[in-house]
Amino acid sequence: MPQPLYRPDPPQWDDSLFETVVAAAINGVMAVNEFGLISVFNAACEAMFQYRREEVLGHGVAMLLASPFREEYEERLRHYQETGEAKGAGKGRELVGQRKDGTEFPIFLSVGEGLHDGRRTFVVVVQDLTDLQLERAVHAQQRAFLAAIVDSSNDAIISKTLDGKVTTWNRAAEELFGYSAAEMIGTPVVRLFPEDRLNEEAEILERIRAGRALEHYETVRIRKDGTPVDVSVTVSPIRDLNGNVIGASKTVRDITEKKQAEARLQALSAELNHVARVSEMGQVSAAIAHELNQPLTAVLNYTNVAKRLIASADVSAKAKSYEAVSKAGEQALRAGQIIRRLRDFVEKRESTRTLEDINAVTEDALALGLIGNHATEIKTTLALAPDLQPVLIDKVQIQQVLVNLLRNAAEAMTESERRELTVTTFMVNDSWVQVSVADTGCGVSDELAERLFRPFVTTKTGGMGIGLAISRSIIESHGGRLTMVPNPNGGTVFQFILPVAKRLVD
Repeated sequence: MPQPLYRPDPPQWDDSLFETVVAAAINGVMAVNEFGLISVFNAACEAMFQYRREEVLGHGVAMLLASPFREEYEERLRHYQETGEAKGAGKGRELVGQRKDGTEFPIFLSVGEGLHDGRRTFVVVVQDLTDLQLERAVHAQQRAFLAAIVDSSNDAIISKTLDGKVTTWNRAAEELFGYSAAEMIGTPVVRLFPEDRLNEEAEILERIRAGRALEHYETVRIRKDGTPVDVSVTVSPIRDLNGNVIGASKTVRDITEKKQAEARLQALSAELNHVARVSEMGQVSAAIAHELNQPLTAVLNYTNVAKRLIASADVSAKAKSYEAVSKAGEQALRAGQIIRRLRDFVEKRESTRTLEDINAVTEDALALGLIGNHATEIKTTLALAPDLQPVLIDKVQIQQVLVNLLRNAAEAMTESERRELTVTTFMVNDSWVQVSVADTGCGVSDELAERLFRPFVTTKTGGMGIGLAISRSIIESHGGRLTMVPNPNGGTVFQFILPVAKRLVD
């Protein structure tokens, strides 16, 4: 037979145990009889009110309360004595207590009712709220401080629930969107979204529910008057004390001026590129006239020959005149090609990138870059690798870079005994194609090499000093790099790499 479990006798009421519990209680504990007189006053009450027990026993609770709560208590006591109804029994409330020295402090007082020796007795529990109220005040101050920061922010600060309804709306949001807080709070934030961007809200909320923030997302929102505004949006999850996501905080910044500045900068950059090309053409205008004079003179000569042949009686004149006219046409076509290349080069237009053969671009640039008498004594070597992968470029801009490098190379060799120009193209690897322009000129000093690509740095007497700076910016805008190294044979080598189209697609 299993032994029965040991069950101790139920505890008996022990007055000494009760006194020990009351005495050790952290909160103040008092017992008050039906006449409102204190019969129990524990140690916590003594520390709280600064009275010794014997000073309050037999006295009314009113002596422990500050006005007007003292008068209110006395009124409740009279009501109880007259009607037997104990107002407030079984409940608790915040009051103001008063210590022996007259200082006041916040308390929470709760009253329970019972019977002792057949008479009604009230147990009063008192909690000092001083620390709690100080904490409340600190929290209130912090909330007020944060609210002031939010309200004074130049950025729109908005909070919303996880179903996208606005819960807070600061002053900057009112100024940015034109809606008051009363108009927006409680309404879906998507009323600010353009029709073609409504899907953004679902994606944002999905991200927030997963606990992930969204930073500096540039988009467009709609003001109350219907006008669009460019904005940068940062959205962060709001969590409760347990770490659960309960909403989202959104900071919205007006970036209209930023977008306008970027557009102005882009326009200025395009204008500067155009000015640089025009400047290059200004330097070679005389050479252009000389270059065009040759095919135009040939056209004139061939047409004169054709006229004489047609006027003669020679039986073979027909065939010869046809040949002369054909050659005149070829020379006219040559002149037209020169003019077309120059017009495309100087023309102000929007940047357009197309798939190009870098070898063909290099050959066209060579025809422009070496126009003029200063290039007639230069030995030019083209080492163009076959089967290069195409590059996605603005053809005119890359020609601008090459023309600048070629003309710089030709001018650098003006005083050199050996004038050799080598233009090379090759594949660096599967991802990059390189173009090099090597000269045997005077070279570049180490001191100048450090500043060579900065604006307004030049070795030319009448140079603007912007050609290489613009060339580098063009190459970098294409995802490439432009550098200069000494030529082992004397002179310099300017070289740039460009990503092949395959790499751009990947």
